[in-house]
Amino acid sequence: MTASRAQKLARLVRVQRQIERMAESELSHTLRQQVATEETQAALVDAVGSFDPVHAAMSHQYALRFQRLSARAQQIAGAKALQERRVLTEKTKADRLTDQAAEAADDEDRVTADEALLDLLEISLQLRASDRMRKGS
Repeated sequence: MTASRAQKLARLVRVQRQIERMAESELSHTLRQQVATEETQAALVDAVGSFDPVHAAMSHQYALRFQRLSARAQQIAGAKALQERRVLTEKTKADRLTDQAAEAADDEDRVTADEALLDLLEISLQLRASDRMRKGS
């Protein structure tokens, strides 16, 4: 049996929602990376500002590390912006497909109801015709 348009659209909605969840998962991973990077940067700033002689000896290394983390933070910010747009796009697609699936289901219900009414009308007309034939004979 072939699937109806509403069933096909419902299946597409499920697939699209899964794609949306995957995009959200990627975004959450990026947000975790961003938080970790920011925490590391804060720790480096604290270490550079410390009066501990060990940190003073490592200040050049800390500065290099902070520079790399700053570049990484910029990359993460760009990736985050792209992923936020992707999540929004996938959600919009899923919402539109949901609306289309609901409309298709309503259309199919309407067609089924119309066919049932036509069948009832046809049966009624056949009964009238057979009653006339019996009365006529």
